[in-house]
Amino acid sequence: MILEFCATNYLSIKDELKLSFVATSLKETSIEPNELFSVGDTGISLVRSAVIYGANASGKSNVLKAFAFYKRFITDSFKDSQAGEAIDVETFRLNAATASEPATMEATFTDGDFIYRYGFEVSSEAVETEWLYKRACKKRAKEVEVFYREDGSTTVHPKSPLLQELVNKKMVRDNALLLSTAAQFNETTAVSILGWLSDTQVLFCSEDDELWQNAIKHLDDEALRQRITDFARYADLGIESITKTDNRLVSHHRQYDDEGRVVNNVPFAFNRNESEGTIKYFSLAYPIIDALDNGKRIVIDELDSRLHPLLVRRIVALFNDANTNPKGAQLLFTAHDTYLLSAGLFRRDQVWFTQKNSFGATELYSLAEYKVRSGSTFEKDYLQGKYGATPLIGDMENVFNSEK
Repeated sequence: MILEFCATNYLSIKDELKLSFVATSLKETSIEPNELFSVGDTGISLVRSAVIYGANASGKSNVLKAFAFYKRFITDSFKDSQAGEAIDVETFRLNAATASEPATMEATFTDGDFIYRYGFEVSSEAVETEWLYKRACKKRAKEVEVFYREDGSTTVHPKSPLLQELVNKKMVRDNALLLSTAAQFNETTAVSILGWLSDTQVLFCSEDDELWQNAIKHLDDEALRQRITDFARYADLGIESITKTDNRLVSHHRQYDDEGRVVNNVPFAFNRNESEGTIKYFSLAYPIIDALDNGKRIVIDELDSRLHPLLVRRIVALFNDANTNPKGAQLLFTAHDTYLLSAGLFRRDQVWFTQKNSFGATELYSLAEYKVRSGSTFEKDYLQGKYGATPLIGDMENVFNSEK
């Protein structure tokens, strides 16, 4: 599970921002079941979902893109680049100093046995700094430095001989991470961390086709296909069954006579005849089912686009409820639909906001930082601007003023 993610100097992010799933001590009430997840014997409790709100162009998606880069660079830096190749990282360019400084990212997470804190500083030329710490999921367990790499020098814990060997033999390229390199040589801790990352999906609306193809791929499993069909049926999409022929998806709908009797089953080419909302809902079905079944993490940009608010509410509720989410799956998403704020879904420490300051830099903060009266409606207060993170809309009528 994710505890925290931090990013500095990436895209519209200038100063360090921190997104946390660690539950606060605030007393919260909600209509829907919303149970915390305990991390071993540490005394730490985590929320199961979090949402980010903010105006258009405030940097909501960039927070997720930072996490996507964090995952991708760890997974691919060893195998997808050669010595001397530039690193595809884009820093904050609206400041003369940060434009030439490295981006920094760090995540704290747990695989159930250990809590890891891993991060790096990276420029387009090289990995400037890299570090990994871990501690057991027990009270008062001490954090141990596994390795620390800076300016071409790396210190390694004595109990990590394979990491030391890779360093001694100079097998880590300047543009690759030690962790990524170690995983290729089956170093135990590195393999565990990359396995955790592979169980963390980051989904963007701009990648709809990739999401669709991934959904089709999993329909060869008959049992899973039936669960996905049920997931669609419960959403009242009118779909009775789904079949796959020659890698093409076909949905089946009931046909009625004038007396309302079912007389036939009519096939439709799914991605041609179904609505965009139905296609998106279906595409998300497998990632959601997989996450809840196996305690994985899913990050979704604009979850609420093209989906009815009640459907989004039910999806979030599946993650918040320990009965449907017994293994501690986590959901992080961005949204515009403020209905979710008044639906009794979230604690204050699950709601985050982004806004840009006067210098064009994204700032991230939590609703938990605000004093909220008992019985207050998050949605109403947000729309009234009490929490910020809303657009400053000018006088649009001037655009249509015919006077010169």
